Amino acid sequence: MSGSINARKEPMPVKSESMTADGGIEERFVKTFIRKSRRERLLYELNTPGKRSRGLDRFCHRAEDLLDPAKTVLRDERLEYREDFRRFAAKRPKNELCRILSPDPDLDGLLLPLSDAVDAVSAGCDAAVIIGPEEAFAVVYGEAMKGGRGKFFLTKDGLPRF
Repeated sequence: MSGSINARKEPMPVKSESMTADGGIEERFVKTFIRKSRRERLLYELNTPGKRSRGLDRFCHRAEDLLDPAKTVLRDERLEYREDFRRFAAKRPKNELCRILSPDPDLDGLLLPLSDAVDAVSAGCDAAVIIGPEEAFAVVYGEAMKGGRGKFFLTKDGLPRF
């Protein structure tokens, strides 16, 4: 893939059997990175199978309004090309898997190393959220639109980890 963070050959992605099998990653993501006043509805949608895709899509269209600004470290349409973000991704161990949440059923539930997750999400046009282990960090991609694609990098404590 041209311009990818990680050009090495990697193992095939792992698809989780169930989004709830991981102990409620959606709930932990929402409690960690979403403004308190916006949590309840988003959690309901993420945990309701018939509303999940639409909820993720709506979330990523309104990410800036829903994300906790105290946890947002970077906001940049070219996030994956920023040197500081690339250094952060390169430092992550290859056995550290991140979960992807997306309205795209081919991406939703994948477990990949951060660099591979960024490559997979960047290649598509759908919105997506990449959640690091123990919700230490998250990367949010808005849907690709004419005006650009909003991208956000967040950390649990709101501190840059470059």
